Amino acid sequence: IAVKIVPRANLQLLSTTNKSPRQIAKERAREDNREMRTIREAHIMMLLRHPHIVGLRDLVINGPYFYILMDHVNGGQLLHYIVKRQRLSESRARLFTRQIVGALDYLHRNSIVHRDLKIENILIDKAGRNVKLIDFGLSNLFSPTSQLSTYCGSLYFAAPELLCATPYNGPEIDIWSLGVVLYVMVTGSVPFDDKSMPGLHEKIKRGEVTYPAHLSPECR
Repeated sequence: IAVKIVPRANLQLLSTTNKSPRQIAKERAREDNREMRTIREAHIMMLLRHPHIVGLRDLVINGPYFYILMDHVNGGQLLHYIVKRQRLSESRARLFTRQIVGALDYLHRNSIVHRDLKIENILIDKAGRNVKLIDFGLSNLFSPTSQLSTYCGSLYFAAPELLCATPYNGPEIDIWSLGVVLYVMVTGSVPFDDKSMPGLHEKIKRGEVTYPAHLSPECR
């Protein structure tokens, strides 16, 4: 079993500080939001049963902490697996991508969008044959009749809609991130990078990607 430990909101500490009421209110809202995210993550994970999504065993609230008990995946992060090898073969990347697509399809069919799909949020078993998605802290339910407007996730894997502050349906955000994950698997690097934050934003918004020569036409 793996355990994720998340601090609970410490509202009593906020009330004893010398900060202004406005500052306390902002910090209280931030703490409440973090606590709600943890509870929502556990509730969403309780609904999920898929071979390529890490399983939730229990949520324990004890004192100032949440303890999220999950299935242990004994191979560690896919990121470390790739770093050791510099990059993955296209056949191995294809295997993992099929598994991730299966997990995303399962989520989307159940009206759940992950919203933080990245290479660090994918674990691999010790045999190097199976991967599992983790970290549903930014996940949410979506509906075909409405759009989401919370802009979250990790910059290198974020879709242009998030950077442009454009409302989105949900699944398309995960699909963009999946493309970035696949690129990282077969090249060992991210498709968009820049020394400056504005420059990185512009590259992601334009979506212009350079493919290394070693990639097959099918992979490109």
